[in-house]
Amino acid sequence: MRNERINGSLAASISIERLEKYLADQDHNLDAALRLYEWNMSLSEAFYTPLQCLEVCLRNKIHARMCDVYGDWLTDQTAAPLNDFSRRMINEAISNVDGNVTPGSIVAEAKFGFWVGLLAPQYDASIWRRALSQRFQVGQKRSRRQVHGRFNAIRRFRNRVAHHEPIFHRPVAQLHDEIIDAIGWMCADTQAWAAHHSRVPDLLNSN
Repeated sequence: MRNERINGSLAASISIERLEKYLADQDHNLDAALRLYEWNMSLSEAFYTPLQCLEVCLRNKIHARMCDVYGDWLTDQTAAPLNDFSRRMINEAISNVDGNVTPGSIVAEAKFGFWVGLLAPQYDASIWRRALSQRFQVGQKRSRRQVHGRFNAIRRFRNRVAHHEPIFHRPVAQLHDEIIDAIGWMCADTQAWAAHHSRVPDLLNSN
């Protein structure tokens, strides 16, 4: 539906600065750059499904295990050995709850970075060893470094998608495989379900 006039309008609406990577990739041909921008939009949209599956699975698996070990760990500030930063993120989530504050509503509001942060080095000798290590051992044994590294890389990619940044130049097929693989670390059935509903492979094959 684009023509020269619409291309000019889109360049102003999106901004040339934001289009710079697309223009550079397409020899500064605006029409081709906008076509690549549209492809990037479709790709980002397709990644929403596997990223959602991974994030929801991660936070619920962690929450369930933390409840098993520490009880009411989200609202009892003495229940789990959380640092001040993690506790502030919980308090921020509580403040963002619309309506009754329940464990489920806090889990839903807590940022992805909070959950990935519970896998970080500062929790290796405490939360990881006591509570979380067994949640990521489906199929084979994995170290905290391996688990945190994978989920932190996915977190960075997810943030690029969420902030409408270019992803077309990244190894998106590999990233998709790593997302689906990481879901399988927590639950093989959820992995199969996420893979079935993901449109990323079909989109890549059609390009």
